[in-house]
Amino acid sequence: MLFRNALAFGFMICGATLQCFGAVEKVDFSRQILPVLSDNCFYCHGPDSGHRKAKLRLDDEKDAKKERDGEKVISSGKSAESLLIARSVTKDEDDLMPPPDSHKKLTTEQIALLKRWVDEGANWGEHWSFTPIKRPPLPQLNKSSSTNPIDAFVVERLARENLKPSPQADKTTLIRRVTLDLTGLPPTPEEVEAFLNDTSKNAYEKVVDRLLASNAYGERMAWDWMEVARYADSNGYQGDAERTMWPWRDWVVKAFNGNMPYDKFTVAQLAGDLLPNATIENKLATAFLRNHPINGEGGRIAEESRVDYVMDMTETTGTAWLGLTFNCT
Repeated sequence: MLFRNALAFGFMICGATLQCFGAVEKVDFSRQILPVLSDNCFYCHGPDSGHRKAKLRLDDEKDAKKERDGEKVISSGKSAESLLIARSVTKDEDDLMPPPDSHKKLTTEQIALLKRWVDEGANWGEHWSFTPIKRPPLPQLNKSSSTNPIDAFVVERLARENLKPSPQADKTTLIRRVTLDLTGLPPTPEEVEAFLNDTSKNAYEKVVDRLLASNAYGERMAWDWMEVARYADSNGYQGDAERTMWPWRDWVVKAFNGNMPYDKFTVAQLAGDLLPNATIENKLATAFLRNHPINGEGGRIAEESRVDYVMDMTETTGTAWLGLTFNCT
């Protein structure tokens, strides 16, 4: 089930996509290089032919690496022979890239990162949302040093940084942390006392199970989804009048507390009303698509409003499920 494995899933992404654990990894194109090129280079050397200069595209691997007049902008494995690096560090303002009048400037760290990337082979990539998530190999550590696979990654990284794990927190701190994490609320004095008096080996596990079974767990987990779905109890714009969206909010809370599988969670919110023999709950889920601001300005053209709302729905759906924003398209 997706929701209760969210923590492990997050660490899996961290290890596979962000490469924050494990041995020192090569520079990641989509995470580290693409943002630098996009922010500093694509305006003049990107997909827009209207702004493109020198007939050079740095958003296209083939074009960026091809030879021009005996030279290469990016020479894989050879930063010293790459114009990308040379033009980034030159003292000649006529050759410097980005040009001074662009009001953009690469930092020392960014230049070093680009140089390292080129020397490592200038491996290309694609936007992170198109890259399949892969489970990273588990570090080989002394079994006594960890009790959970996630701990193995943490201990390995600490060792790489010449750090030692902190001692285990006391029970009062543990129950405060886990209660805030899973419910967004502090534990009651009675709950703290019960945990302190429980001397069984699985006392902590019992606290976690109790919190996962509480209604407050779903309420806490729903916070982040409500942010993504641009939830609001009012319409926005002029009068910002109230509207009845809380039934959808409660549907989300119920979905988390019921550990609804992610695929059903998705289908219900995008097309619950189109399911065979759709129930009231199925139809309620589609209120995700109605979370957008609603403009009640007098004299507003209905078709104008409809287009605005459809664009908002599309943008939010792309952001929530595809890891892509659609504003520029």
